[in-house]
Amino acid sequence: SKRAKVTAVLRSNYDLVSDKGFDVDSIDHGKLFGWKPSTSKCFVLTVTPNLTRIVVRSLEDAAQGGPFDYVVVAMKALPDVYSVPDIIRPVVTPGVSAIVLIQNGLDIEIPLIEAFPECTIMSGVSHTGTRITGNFVYHEDREKLFIGAHYHSGLPKEKQTEATKLYVETYAAGGPTACTYAEDIIFYRWRKLFWNGAFNTLCTLTGLDVGSLQKGGGTETLLRPALLEIYEVTKAAGYTFPEDMVERTIRDTPPSSPFKPSMQVDLEKGNPLEIEPILGGLLNHAKELGVVTPILSTAYNVLKLVQWKLIQAKKSM
Repeated sequence: SKRAKVTAVLRSNYDLVSDKGFDVDSIDHGKLFGWKPSTSKCFVLTVTPNLTRIVVRSLEDAAQGGPFDYVVVAMKALPDVYSVPDIIRPVVTPGVSAIVLIQNGLDIEIPLIEAFPECTIMSGVSHTGTRITGNFVYHEDREKLFIGAHYHSGLPKEKQTEATKLYVETYAAGGPTACTYAEDIIFYRWRKLFWNGAFNTLCTLTGLDVGSLQKGGGTETLLRPALLEIYEVTKAAGYTFPEDMVERTIRDTPPSSPFKPSMQVDLEKGNPLEIEPILGGLLNHAKELGVVTPILSTAYNVLKLVQWKLIQAKKSM
């Protein structure tokens, strides 16, 4: 769009991308070779137009180019592993920077509001099929991104809305991504939770891709019961979805698909899992609302043990 300059903070692949750039095969953006990023899997920091686009290794290096209008957090939401507010603090300027969370789960905005009460906190729900290996990005499903302000009392609502709409306008101007302003972004968080809370967690526990989970008989024993529990929690929380939401979620992910959800991929790589934002937040709401969730609660408790094992392995390295 040429309406923003970007500093991308890369971690494990910094040396490779700095040298060769990204090779991209994208359904939205075509094939690009040696492309130096304006996005990354860790953080994207949209800065004022008089600065050049650069790639840096750390937040401390990025801070030298501030202040930043937007700090976009695209790393995993892992509150039981690290603190996002502590990590991004070097690049956040109170009263200037807006923080954009492109992450999964419920209630992930609360720690940011508490840490940065003078900043607009924007919540983003992304639907996109993308895999990255080294400096190669394969993007197979068109991106749909919903962005909305998570309103809080630290700033006038008008200022929070203005910052959010400007970000959406700037992002969408780059095309052809479908970036949509959402007045009630929490609705979209609940909607995405249907798929993440069921397919993501159950595939991780069974080691089966989304198609095999269904072909192996998991639809009736695990998948549909888990989705029905999510439906009941969302209804109790005041978010009404169509009566066929459960069947639609199953139908939209066919048994022929070999797709592995992100949590399953993280487990295979030995990386920590997004258990708390995806299931922990949901179960907190279920408990408060008096909704019984035997399938989801069991999945959560087993995954917590898996998470403990992963974290212990990381500590011993």
